[in-house]
Amino acid sequence: MSRRPHIILAALQVRARSAGTGRAIRDLVSALARRDRGLAFTVRASDPELFREVQAMPHWRVEGCPGSEGGNLKKAWFTQFRLPGLVRDLEGDLLHCLQFLAPVRCPCPVAVMVQDLAWRRYPETIERPRRFYYRWLVPRTLAAAAAIKTNSQATADETVEFYPSTTRKIRVTPLGTPTWTAEQSSVAGQGRESSARPFFLFVGTLEPRKNLPRLLEAYGSFRTKALAEGREPSGIPDLVFVGGKGWGDSSLRSLLDRGRKEGWLVVKDYCAGAELWTLYRSALALVFPSLHEGFGLPILEAMAAGLPVLTSDRGGTREVAGGNALLVDPTNTEDVAAGLRVMAFEPAVRQRLGEEGPRHAARWSWDRTADLTEAVYRELLETGPDK
Repeated sequence: MSRRPHIILAALQVRARSAGTGRAIRDLVSALARRDRGLAFTVRASDPELFREVQAMPHWRVEGCPGSEGGNLKKAWFTQFRLPGLVRDLEGDLLHCLQFLAPVRCPCPVAVMVQDLAWRRYPETIERPRRFYYRWLVPRTLAAAAAIKTNSQATADETVEFYPSTTRKIRVTPLGTPTWTAEQSSVAGQGRESSARPFFLFVGTLEPRKNLPRLLEAYGSFRTKALAEGREPSGIPDLVFVGGKGWGDSSLRSLLDRGRKEGWLVVKDYCAGAELWTLYRSALALVFPSLHEGFGLPILEAMAAGLPVLTSDRGGTREVAGGNALLVDPTNTEDVAAGLRVMAFEPAVRQRLGEEGPRHAARWSWDRTADLTEAVYRELLETGPDK
């Protein structure tokens, strides 16, 4: 019997609580394992438990990566100096790094995943130490990679903009709608739920890239105008933020404290499963005017629940929304405020977007993502590195 080509999947410091990133990587791995592709796979993961469902699959194994934990610099060191040796010991034919840092030197072809280039487009939204080593390491990673997978055409275009020599290596492999939404829908249903008070929902890490200070400023403008028009406070939607704390949130903290004290803002930590699904089903709209996203998984999660979406008219969010969301300029607070007003007081718009959302979300398939990813593997196994 001939030996199966051996694919090594590197998932370093990927955790279930890393929200969109962790779920997306787990969904991709699960989709690859759903059928026999004539390949052998080893997942090297900082958190092997995240991939426990594929451990029992034929031709799949999951192993830990001792020494890969400890922050971004530790991950970078492990990637460059330990991971190539692990690949050699496992006799890997191809290494797929599920994030955009990969070994500059590796004993086999390397595919790397670029999720976004926010650190280049908006460097002020990334911690300084991470920004510095990205500037040194990412160009070298992309130059050494045999293939560069991007999760959207917007990210592909941005990669070429900043690194023109990567053009021939890029393969667009869009993500799917997070599978947890289908699991919740089958249990709890897809119908809307009532809430004691109407509210707008934001889902994402509380970090500068998410544009939350502008969202709060826009909300304040919207709320002040609605009160001046004589609208009842109980009929003006509140805000609910769901997401773990990110870096650089000190300036945001005072704004959050004010909203909580005034009673129109609720801030919740990371939510999963039934709790998050209930929020999606009972909110008035998802408000997601992020400065920069390579994709925008909360958009598809909300649409799967039939929740209307307000998001940014740019990059990955516009691409994922596909004309089925209310698009605003995230840098213009009055434009965001006007969008909030539409979502709050124009039920016909909400109904149209809510009805189309589940159909749109269903078009984003993880099986398609896995098939496109396998096609990249086959290409590299046949042709070798393209440098």
